[in-house]
Amino acid sequence: MVRIAMATATPAAPRAASARPPPRAAGARSRAARALAARFARPRRPRASRRSARAGAGEELARYDAQAKEDDARQYGVWGVDGIRQRSASFAAMQEDWEDAVLRVWLRHGAGEVAAQRLLILGAKWQKGAQAELYRDAEAVEYAVRVLTELLPGADAPSIFHKAPSVALLCMDRHELSRRLVALREGARLVPPLDVAATLNKDPSVATLEDAERIETHVFATVDAVIAATGFVLDPQGVASVIETCPAILTAHPADVADAFSEYKRDLRTRLDGVKGWSSALLLAFSEEGTTGFARETRTNENEKNEKHDERVPKATSAPWRSCWNSLGEDARATVTRASADFAGRDVANFLRRAEIRRRKRAPNDANEAR
Repeated sequence: MVRIAMATATPAAPRAASARPPPRAAGARSRAARALAARFARPRRPRASRRSARAGAGEELARYDAQAKEDDARQYGVWGVDGIRQRSASFAAMQEDWEDAVLRVWLRHGAGEVAAQRLLILGAKWQKGAQAELYRDAEAVEYAVRVLTELLPGADAPSIFHKAPSVALLCMDRHELSRRLVALREGARLVPPLDVAATLNKDPSVATLEDAERIETHVFATVDAVIAATGFVLDPQGVASVIETCPAILTAHPADVADAFSEYKRDLRTRLDGVKGWSSALLLAFSEEGTTGFARETRTNENEKNEKHDERVPKATSAPWRSCWNSLGEDARATVTRASADFAGRDVANFLRRAEIRRRKRAPNDANEAR
């Protein structure tokens, strides 16, 4: 008899209770670790959506609120996660009686929810002085907004008052505010297309200078510096766009403004390379050293005429400086306008910001040396 041996598999021994689990895949984290990381993770910055040509006021306010909430989260911590408007029950109990009335005024005049809450802080009870008292009075706020918008059509009162709260005190004196706005327009008379309202909406600090005479003299000097640097190629509308893009020009030192445009010709020459519509006058202007000086010459002659006849400076014509704008082609004009505004918003703004910081740091040393 032939016996057939059957191979039988030996049963595997049971795994000990102390055996280690298989290694976790690389990059995997436990549920507790993921929860802890999500709790302390920094909030994601929302991507800025491209603004369409038909974007309305509602979309603009929504974009402002989103950016403001992010700024508040960075500045105020937990209270800024959803903007200053997010309040706990204990914080809501601290709300004062005047807040509801003033809030309605701001919302009625176009302020967004976050912007209105920021403006309420200007009247908080820990704020002292006449300025805080004004921002706690709904009737005073209403009057200040009405005076500003009547004297300066197109002004964004909530934005201006938030950036320069002292402007509200100026609005309480209608005559003084009118004098300052007239001085601002007179100082910028060499550039008639300049939109004063749009400029103050971005930087209202020029209205807070010492007095109306100081405003007119200072603005005239800074506008003169811009014309001397860019007037060889731009028309009045182009110079106005440069100033509106960088309103800090109007409050900066004229010498700093001139230095800020030191690389303007080189940048413009690079941007115009290969663009159609050049003219021989523009090539000649690029080859010349320095600036045309026509604006400064005009200003000197007008001042001498004032001293002789004791009359006000006459208003300038629409094109008071020598410019090759009219000899440029359509493509060159578009490129020059775009390049000038880009240079002002990028290089000039950064230069003036650094120059102002240097001046503030030197101020204590200069005061000590004067003593």
